Amino acid sequence: MAAKKSKFSVYTLSAIGVMTAVSFISNFISIPIGTLTRIHMGNVFCSLSGILLGPFYGGLAGGLGAFFYDFTNPLYVAEAPITLFNKFFIGFLAGLISHRGGHYGEKASLNFVGALAGNLAYTALFYLKNFISEYFLLHLEMNTIMANLMVRLTTSALQIPLTLIVTMLLAPIFLKAIQKAGIHRKLFPEHAGGNSAA
Repeated sequence: MAAKKSKFSVYTLSAIGVMTAVSFISNFISIPIGTLTRIHMGNVFCSLSGILLGPFYGGLAGGLGAFFYDFTNPLYVAEAPITLFNKFFIGFLAGLISHRGGHYGEKASLNFVGALAGNLAYTALFYLKNFISEYFLLHLEMNTIMANLMVRLTTSALQIPLTLIVTMLLAPIFLKAIQKAGIHRKLFPEHAGGNSAA
């Protein structure tokens, strides 16, 4: 029994490590929008981490990938812990909803709702963080804060649909790959069989 638990832990840690690395790398695929924000692929792999690994491990992998990315940019490094917290919720909610009812990321409609919920939650936290920073720490004028908000809203209007589209395209491909390799069964030994996507 102990050996089985240890083996499961090794697969879990390996999966977290791989998705953390992929999440980290995907953040470099980006298009800057002025000096305030950017459109990037990082949120896609935060969402996928939750769908593939479940709420806690998926949230951790996506959050850690973004956390380490922030350390590569002097503009972001001070906010790395906040990024870890905020990005965690993308994977957490994506995993919580996509694994609902024992589907383990195998039902397309739950994957979509989970990814949408995670990205909306992250966006709200992102706006809250920026408002607190600009109003209470930087003491910017409200007009400037609202102008910055409009730029970020424009970006979100592109970022969220892009994230959802790419996530929904990649999720079944990644899921089939880890199922075929037997990794999915190792990560979720309690899951017997598979539920068809719908």
